[in-house]
Amino acid sequence: MTAIDKAASYAMESANFDRFSQVNQKSPENIEAIKKLADEFEGIFLEIVLKSMRETVDKSQFIDGGNGEQIFQSMLDSEYAKNLASQRTTGLAASIEQHLLGMMGETKVSDVMQKAAGMAQYHKAK
Repeated sequence: MTAIDKAASYAMESANFDRFSQVNQKSPENIEAIKKLADEFEGIFLEIVLKSMRETVDKSQFIDGGNGEQIFQSMLDSEYAKNLASQRTTGLAASIEQHLLGMMGETKVSDVMQKAAGMAQYHKAK
């Protein structure tokens, strides 16, 4: 490895470290983004669960709605999933959020949320 290659490799490593440190900052914006991401993931998961549950139910040939029913039923399942995810009753979003915050060095979700709420009040008072 030549000196130029070593210098280029070092420059790339330091650039990657700088990018990682920017992403890994514990700012209220990043914390809020993690919470939103966890909620969206829980919504997607619940939508898959609802779709799978609905597929196990036999359809009646008497009242089968056809293609239109399938389209609107999937839309309804999507809205049900969003509603369920917003209530955070399964614990999946909280678990994902706690794991991601733990990777950032935070340990408790409640501590992080208190900090975020305090920062929001601080910025609102400005």
